[in-house]
Amino acid sequence: MTPSQSTLLWVYVAIIAMWPIRHLALWFIFSKLDILTPDSPRLETDDPPLVTAIIPAKDEERTLSECLASVCAQSYPNLEIIVVDDRSTDRTGAIAREFAASDPRIEVLTIEHLPLGWTGKTHAAQQAADRARGDWYWFLDADTRHSPENLEIVMEYARERGAALASLLPEMRCETFWENVVQPLAGIVLMQSYPLFRVNDDRSSLAFANGQYILIKRAAYEAAGGHHAVRDRFVEDIRLAARVKSLGLPIRVAIARGIGSTRMYSSLDQLVRGWSRILYDALGRNPWRLFGRLLDPLIFSQTGHVALAWAIYLLVQGGAAPFALWLLGLSVVHHIFTYTVLNRVYRMSVPESRYVAWFPVANLVMDVILIRAIKMCLTGRVTWRGTVYGPTVTQTTRPVTKPVSPSS
Repeated sequence: MTPSQSTLLWVYVAIIAMWPIRHLALWFIFSKLDILTPDSPRLETDDPPLVTAIIPAKDEERTLSECLASVCAQSYPNLEIIVVDDRSTDRTGAIAREFAASDPRIEVLTIEHLPLGWTGKTHAAQQAADRARGDWYWFLDADTRHSPENLEIVMEYARERGAALASLLPEMRCETFWENVVQPLAGIVLMQSYPLFRVNDDRSSLAFANGQYILIKRAAYEAAGGHHAVRDRFVEDIRLAARVKSLGLPIRVAIARGIGSTRMYSSLDQLVRGWSRILYDALGRNPWRLFGRLLDPLIFSQTGHVALAWAIYLLVQGGAAPFALWLLGLSVVHHIFTYTVLNRVYRMSVPESRYVAWFPVANLVMDVILIRAIKMCLTGRVTWRGTVYGPTVTQTTRPVTKPVSPSS
């Protein structure tokens, strides 16, 4: 074995050594997680505060019915619901009005124009908040579903922790190959920047919330400037949480187990476009941070595949036997560590996941997603849900919305 081959092997050993360290880090992180289940305590009071559920919806005919049905079925006794039909071109508005006709707690707002200076979701959420009467606002994405006891559990979680903002990470509903393969890894990439044990630590300035599910006190929302203060963001949830935490108000984020789920994207194209947008904004629209996330799997994961292929090639060629055997052995160890770590993480976001073996494919898709997000940083141009957003945001005026009564 030549000196250069020996040096290369030692460098590879250093790369592999990161994986047992990650095993230990996962043990620590998982031990610090707040996990809410159907058995978690529920709010018990004779005078529960009014909660306003706010559901922005743009072209959500595929998911809105199940979401609204689960919200209407909440056992929490003091609830009003506002659905915002935001420039939809499908049956979203009709579905919302059908529910409103049979449930007097529901109000439907229709938005026909998006002003400059806003992203669609932030504008829709602010319009609903301006009409809401609740002491708490419950912001939900239309692709979420919730068990009947969900709100009671999260309200008690917020009360017990003294939180002004409580957010959930729902279970992922993955129904296609690409969802099962890519969604867990995409979530890992995001949460690497926002470890929840630090988010839930009042001594840390790190803040995070998941816009699919945010329960926030009205007073905290208004003090933080509401969605108006984060009107140009594509991941407004993280920025809103940061503003709340900067006021010295506690925020808490928990994992949902059996009380809530979501299906974010249903196709590979949606996964790539959606996660590119999320990571672009979540990592501060900073190409260097995104590049760092791109380097991580290239160095610590994909080197294992390269090493294994190289070792097999050398052995088939019949040359460099000692080096090839060492390389083969180390690559096998590398894969064992990698897959055992990733299996734990995949099952955290998608319980009973059996798709970790497809991690190399997911890695390649994440490379494309991160490269696309870096391109967004350089151009400032984002297209999402039929709306093109440019690099500058200036206008902040709000359009008039049309409330639709339950009888409409």
